[in-house]
Amino acid sequence: RERNAGLLEAPVDVTDLFKETRSSILKKAASILAVVLPGFAGLVGREIQPGRRLGSEFSDYAKKCDVGGIFHTDELPAYGVTGDEVEELRRFTKAGHDDCVVLVASSIEKAACAASQVMERARMALEGVPEETRRMLEGGSTAYMRPLPGAARMYPETDVLPVSIGSDTWEFIEVPELLTERAKRYSEELGLDAGVARQIAYSEHLQLFDQAISEGISPGLASRTLLSTMKELSRDGVPVEAIGDEAVIAVMKSVEEGRAAKEAVPGILGSVAGGTPLEDAVAQCAPAISTGDLEALIQGIVKERSLFVAEKRMAALGPLMGVVMAEVRGSVDGKLVSELLRKEIAKACRPD
Repeated sequence: RERNAGLLEAPVDVTDLFKETRSSILKKAASILAVVLPGFAGLVGREIQPGRRLGSEFSDYAKKCDVGGIFHTDELPAYGVTGDEVEELRRFTKAGHDDCVVLVASSIEKAACAASQVMERARMALEGVPEETRRMLEGGSTAYMRPLPGAARMYPETDVLPVSIGSDTWEFIEVPELLTERAKRYSEELGLDAGVARQIAYSEHLQLFDQAISEGISPGLASRTLLSTMKELSRDGVPVEAIGDEAVIAVMKSVEEGRAAKEAVPGILGSVAGGTPLEDAVAQCAPAISTGDLEALIQGIVKERSLFVAEKRMAALGPLMGVVMAEVRGSVDGKLVSELLRKEIAKACRPD
């Protein structure tokens, strides 16, 4: 691209230029076509793998049309083609010295086919490395074998008779929801952020997420647990594959039922992954605490730090939240702790 490399629209018939050539291959060919590649001079003959050049790639594509190979001006004069013939070829095709001219010689049909294949491979070279199936060569290099599987390689099964499918059959076919549509639905119906909705829709936890929602788990808790918590546990070396889907659902339900705080989810899942029964894991990571006990705990913490509270007033909320949460160890949701702590700080700051 830096050299303004490109393609011409069609090959040029140069059969008459080589009527008197000493090249036996060109002389006996019924048709010789020239493909002019602007800006390709020096590139076609450049080695791109050990023993392989860009010209080798062009030749592989041309051989799909049952021709023996190609000639190109990066390697000419050679093979019986003289320097004068190369200069005449450039003059006739109006190719500059920065351009490369590729020759294909065969029957009229095969030459036309091969020329089109060379142009197609040159077009691919302008875009980058093509996606294709390649075969190994001796020495470790690779060569073109066939296109990647896709629509271009599909063909009808000739050994099976066609089956007529009526419109009534099509009407009863259930088409799976597109992932893009699913992500949009998660965002609109469940209130998830568009980015989170897309991550869930395209993740391996898609079915587990749907199951969690159907069993009453909040979308926020389900998405956070499946996208973030499980990934963080795995990153920390926890064997998350040992946690069954039902266990994940049960842990999230313990949060929804108030038996554990969402902050305790990583610890509970980690214990379950280590082989601890679910109920034991909940008891260890989120020991039960009543609202009365929680209020008493908060009152004690605020009283112990009365000077700090008097100085910072409501700004003391953040630091004291950390103290309380460390004490309750995930037994209580942070929202409830914040609410009760805020009330207690406000009470402590009121004048007697």
